[in-house]
Amino acid sequence: MTAARRTRARLRAALAGGLLALTGAAGCTQGVLPSAPEPLTLVGPWTGEEEEDFKEVLAEFTEEHGIEVIYEGTNATQELVLSSIQTGDPPDVAIQSGLGELADYHRRGLLKRLPDGIVQEGDYDPVWLPRPRGVTAHYWVPVKADLKSIVWHDRKNPPGDPAQPPDVSRWCIGMLSDATSGWPGSDWIEDILLQQAGPDVYDDWATRLLDWDDPRMVEAWETWGRFMRGQDGADGTGGTAGTAGAGSAAERALHTDHRGPDGKGGLLFDEGFPCELEHQGSFLPSLYDDDRVRARLAFTPSATPSSSLLPGAAPRGNYRQVAADFAVMLRDSPEARLLLTHLVGQETQRKRAQDLTPPGYSAHNGVTAEMYPEGDEVSRGIVTEMRRADRLCLDASDVMPPTIRRAFHDAVLHLLADPGQDLDTLLKEIQRAQEALPEDTPAFESVCS
Repeated sequence: MTAARRTRARLRAALAGGLLALTGAAGCTQGVLPSAPEPLTLVGPWTGEEEEDFKEVLAEFTEEHGIEVIYEGTNATQELVLSSIQTGDPPDVAIQSGLGELADYHRRGLLKRLPDGIVQEGDYDPVWLPRPRGVTAHYWVPVKADLKSIVWHDRKNPPGDPAQPPDVSRWCIGMLSDATSGWPGSDWIEDILLQQAGPDVYDDWATRLLDWDDPRMVEAWETWGRFMRGQDGADGTGGTAGTAGAGSAAERALHTDHRGPDGKGGLLFDEGFPCELEHQGSFLPSLYDDDRVRARLAFTPSATPSSSLLPGAAPRGNYRQVAADFAVMLRDSPEARLLLTHLVGQETQRKRAQDLTPPGYSAHNGVTAEMYPEGDEVSRGIVTEMRRADRLCLDASDVMPPTIRRAFHDAVLHLLADPGQDLDTLLKEIQRAQEALPEDTPAFESVCS
């Protein structure tokens, strides 16, 4: 068995046991590549179709540079990276969206500073290069971007007048997820806060300068709670608006996987889950399979300043919530640097935009809307919107310390399970947990640009 096969076999065996005991990835500390470089190991969040697409990118890298990359896709990136660190064998490169975890890795001295040249600040808007307070160097770089302030619908069934937000009976809402249930609800609350209170308030909250029980935060939660109880319209069950018994939107959301039955296919085109609108990010069509050609989008705040598809959230401006998957280096070597340079390079980013279905959206300013497939109005519209927005704000829960993010997601589930409970008490519990964080817990300078 070759060294590469031994490396792959041991990596997969370790993953099956819950550890990431990586081998053969010590790397080279010199500035030149060895004649027979060891395989690189990379852990990332993409599985299924997205994993297959990403492996094509890695195959191009191997063909060009002669360096094999062993990739393992998982929805538990943080757990596997941390377990590998504990065994002393971290992957060379990791990709994940949780900036809160990445900031903690940096605090603990686990990340390698990205060398000059990998991150060119002129290639990105500031929102894509967030840093914790007091940190001046770059330790992560975006390899994939997503727009989250989106409402998906069937091309034959547009949402209608955004001045009259659709009632909850028309929405596809599911809270279940393999990784962290509840995050679809946190996305709703974040987007509502962004439109109701504006990006400055949103930014203060995400960077821990605004308390969880601030009146503006409470208003966003109350808005979503009323909506899920049907108080802003019919509850879709024939019951009285404002009730939350069995069969209500809140109850149904708690027992529904956001990815659709059996964790695939999505909800929008599922005949067993009749709904018309879905508030999800630009990644969602990857769930729709063959039905993705039917999917069209609208934006949560519309072009009309006084209207919005979100309940109770007339927008203050053209503000959009975004997210990204960031690459970090846990082992510094010429091979790892070369891989990162390849992944974030304009040529690779352009190919992912042009060749993948659905495309891999790029944060790189050099990858313009015109580079996405001709005739693909959805993809070009997403990129155009990210470029022309008045303000972009990163997903707030992504930048939170992991314990606070989990508390956020749990609070969403608690609210849906008991819609009549006292919100002030619920949010004060998260605030107390936030105040109990260790003093050296990283906080970001800003998440909006």
